Amino acid sequence: MIMLLFLFLIISIPYGFVEAKSLNDYYNELSKLQKQKEEADRNKDLTDAEITTLTDEVNTIVSNVNQIKNDIKQAEDDIADSQKKIEEKKDETNELLKFLQISSGENVYLEYIFEADSYTDFIYRYSVVSQLAEYNNNLMEELRNLIVTLESKKEELATKRSSLEAKSNELNTKIATLRVNLANYKEEGTTIEEDIRDLKDQIEKYEDMGCSKNEDVTACVERLSNSDIPINATGWNYPLTWGCVTSEYTGYEIRPDWIGGGHHGIDLDCVNEGTNVYAAANGIVARVVYYSSCGGNMVWVYHNVNGVPYTTVYMHLLNISVSPNQIVSPQTKIGEVGGGSTASYDDCTGGTHLHFGMAYGHNAFNFNSNSFNPRNIYNFPALVYSGGGYFSR
Repeated sequence: MIMLLFLFLIISIPYGFVEAKSLNDYYNELSKLQKQKEEADRNKDLTDAEITTLTDEVNTIVSNVNQIKNDIKQAEDDIADSQKKIEEKKDETNELLKFLQISSGENVYLEYIFEADSYTDFIYRYSVVSQLAEYNNNLMEELRNLIVTLESKKEELATKRSSLEAKSNELNTKIATLRVNLANYKEEGTTIEEDIRDLKDQIEKYEDMGCSKNEDVTACVERLSNSDIPINATGWNYPLTWGCVTSEYTGYEIRPDWIGGGHHGIDLDCVNEGTNVYAAANGIVARVVYYSSCGGNMVWVYHNVNGVPYTTVYMHLLNISVSPNQIVSPQTKIGEVGGGSTASYDDCTGGTHLHFGMAYGHNAFNFNSNSFNPRNIYNFPALVYSGGGYFSR
């Protein structure tokens, strides 16, 4: 029974790597961004040969980051598979306990045996109990092994996320240097100058709210909010009521239709400009940017889905309907689809669409290098130009 109680506790704990960012973490992130900018400024007059070398280094890091992301996805799939097996074994165990009608401890086994009305019945009952006890022991051993496997996968996933963060920071430094040297190097999102400016502003807001330096800022926002929306989520929703896919995620690999720094999201289309855009899951609006030269109007949202931290971004918006630190749900309107008329100030759009991106961790200021393909989460149809269909909420 103790083993079963332990099992149920294990099953009830969400798997994954839970990241809590405090004000101190944001100060450290700001320091990293400032150092990246300083290095980029120091190297703004690189020679062509140095740029070639730097580009090769970036490509190597991109490859390593992509491999880590693939490993994380595999680890998450393995964890989900292990949890499914544990649930199946739990059901088997429950059926066994019901059959034995265990309610008063180990004496039930003896009571069952000694209630025999003949020696033959006694032998039969002893045989039944022996077989059930052996089955129960084997079942418990299987459960123990599954739990050990699951815990090992959790540790493996946490280690890989740490490795990804380190590679991402290195990649951001290299990218920042390239961006000040290559006139045609553009990546959707904000510049490092905008990141520094907005992170300083966000830190100031958290301090004004009264968040302590070591407190998880999302917990602080929830504590001080009057919202009745729960901050944690158990699943995902499409950000549009209906639509199609017109461009794929490439990460830092160059898009065939874009001369620049790759594509860190998936483009959702087949809708008119002004169509409502919704939050993909419960969460907190982490950042809002207006009129960026490569992304236009943008919103970042922090999520904790089944105990795992994520960030989503919504770009090329016609307008924005939320504000920083607002708690949102999948029913919350983030803004409206833009990308057409907004091209007058947004250089990274060629027509009406929503750029929807996802990243590991809470990374509104370090998004691209932590991003991953939304198809890892969503069952989006293939590109509409290749015969793909449509998705709907």
